[in-house]
Amino acid sequence: MVRVGRGGGSRSSSIDASASITTSTGSVANVNPHNAGSMFITRALKKILSDKETKKVQHSKLREACESALARLEDDMRSKEMHDAADGSASSSVEVTEDSPMPPPNSVDKRVNGDHYFRPFQLACQSRNPRIIVTSLDCLQKLIAYSLMSGATPVEGSDPPVRQIDVIVDTVCACFIGDYTDENVQLQIIKALLTIVTSTNCEVHEGTLLKVVRTCYNIYLASKNLVN
Repeated sequence: MVRVGRGGGSRSSSIDASASITTSTGSVANVNPHNAGSMFITRALKKILSDKETKKVQHSKLREACESALARLEDDMRSKEMHDAADGSASSSVEVTEDSPMPPPNSVDKRVNGDHYFRPFQLACQSRNPRIIVTSLDCLQKLIAYSLMSGATPVEGSDPPVRQIDVIVDTVCACFIGDYTDENVQLQIIKALLTIVTSTNCEVHEGTLLKVVRTCYNIYLASKNLVN
């Protein structure tokens, strides 16, 4: 747990990786706890697709990226289930509601590689729509907190080579656009950045680390919300 305070403790906020799951409908869903990684991605992408802003023409690339990622994830999970069935392994389902706690870290299926699904969340963060940005940042934070996204892979076609984690940090930091940034977006930026720099699965150094510090400090200066 990380505590962020201002003025020697006069304002503070607890940021905990075990925040409750937020569903788009609040309905009860039966999910396999071993598929929690795919659950994070699926729920976020479907919530983004269902947003009225996403249906606008200017967000056609975002829609296509979300739909493509969902199709790929479905194929990956189907292949994994067939593999598990062949091995004779199975696990029971549990009820998950919007008030359910995050699944334990040891229950999360590490075979879901969140790095492969970063593109739709990157486009969502560039949408300038607070609802979509909050959903995207929340999912990125969960994937990193549960070691499902490391960003260690170099970005294709980058010269000189750029690691994906550097692009992830750039994307998160770019969501802060000054004093008028939505307060919920500011909070999700702080949560995502603190999760990144405290994760044992992500390596953040030099200019990227400096950008994290600068962004958090700028939010500290600009925010009028006691939580942020």
